Amino acid sequence: MPISLLRLVGIALAILVILVAVGRLRRRGAGSRVPAAGLLIVGLGLLAIAIVPDLVRPIQGWLGLEGEPLGRLVTVLVVSVAIAYMLLFYTLSRADRANQRVSRLVRALSAAQVEAAKVGAGWGGVLVCIPAYNEAESLPAVLGEVPTEVAGLKTHVLVIDDGSRDGTALVATRLGARVVSHPVNSGQGAALQTGYLVAERLGVDVVVTLDADGQHDPGQMARLVEPIVADTADFVVGSRRMGEAEGGGDSRARDAGITIYTRLINLLGGTEVSDIANGYRAIRASRLAEIAFTEDQFHNPELLLGAARAGLRVVDVPVTIRRRTAGVTKKGTNVRYGLGFLRVMLKTWLR
Repeated sequence: MPISLLRLVGIALAILVILVAVGRLRRRGAGSRVPAAGLLIVGLGLLAIAIVPDLVRPIQGWLGLEGEPLGRLVTVLVVSVAIAYMLLFYTLSRADRANQRVSRLVRALSAAQVEAAKVGAGWGGVLVCIPAYNEAESLPAVLGEVPTEVAGLKTHVLVIDDGSRDGTALVATRLGARVVSHPVNSGQGAALQTGYLVAERLGVDVVVTLDADGQHDPGQMARLVEPIVADTADFVVGSRRMGEAEGGGDSRARDAGITIYTRLINLLGGTEVSDIANGYRAIRASRLAEIAFTEDQFHNPELLLGAARAGLRVVDVPVTIRRRTAGVTKKGTNVRYGLGFLRVMLKTWLR
């Protein structure tokens, strides 16, 4: 029985894939052999199907393609695409793990910049973490409003300069804040993780996260810290829904997105918060180690779901979101923000 041109092409392609896979497997190195082994399996499978096409009949029947004119070809394509997706996800997973290792190294090196300031026992008090990227204009007003004491606890101010190019670190240092600097811009989530690491190493009691753009009112910090000091909460989230937003707040699209995602987070995490997109928060420092942090961007859903999973008592309190007085927003478009938020939410819930 003559072999069709399509089967000949399949055999030639299979041999090429097998040769490439064998070549990669023979290379010496510390890298994983899983991708090359997967490629070899694909090549061998394609070769077997090209020689004996009826091997795909069970899968063809399961897909409901039995008797279709191009049923076998479609079956092979479906299986190939499925295998390609698995290899792609594996590769992305490895890249993500490598990125996390680099991020952890950057955070550890950054935290070491202020760790030397710890003498003897832990600092105690409240560490006010202010992630900042090109916020030299707005920082003076923000730092000037941070109280020296909140709910009976002394405050320590830490500015995490996330690769700024406008003198943010210099401004913060001149104004008396402690500063750690990332060598490159890594994202607000990465900056806050550096702040959390510093908090753990310096032995503070409460960590407050405050934006550097002036939209959060430092005068309302006691609202966030007092429930933790009173031992009625471990994680307190500021809510513009319970408070107010100056100037009309977010656009309708963004406001609707926050509403939908807040309800979804509450459903997935069993929480009852009203504003998941607000970065004005306070958390008991001793509970930070119980939350797994992996996201450099869109960290809000990871933090809230992680806190709920760790059994932290989560409450929200009213706060005011003010107008930005200087600089430009770093949030990006509503579509990008929404898709990134959803990705992190589902990824955190599934792991």
